[in-house]
Amino acid sequence: MGKNEFYRNQMIRISSSTDLAKHITDLRKRSKLSQSDLAIRCGLSRTAIQTLEKGKETVKLETLLKVLSFLNIGLYINHHLLVHPDEETSH
Repeated sequence: MGKNEFYRNQMIRISSSTDLAKHITDLRKRSKLSQSDLAIRCGLSRTAIQTLEKGKETVKLETLLKVLSFLNIGLYINHHLLVHPDEETSH
């Protein structure tokens, strides 16, 4: 298994806005993007990126989703009551 494949298969549990902010900041920096670069590419203001990276709990969901999408970060909901459509059985 290559290094990229290993990281692609990793899931990290996020338990606070601060945790999420740290991961987003890290991925932005690894992508060699400034906050301004990321803002422009996501159609956001630099202030919006700063707010997100500070872990502010008042970040708009739409802002978060734009940044996650651009950085290719998946957002998943995992709950035992949710069933994937492929796993449903006909009754």
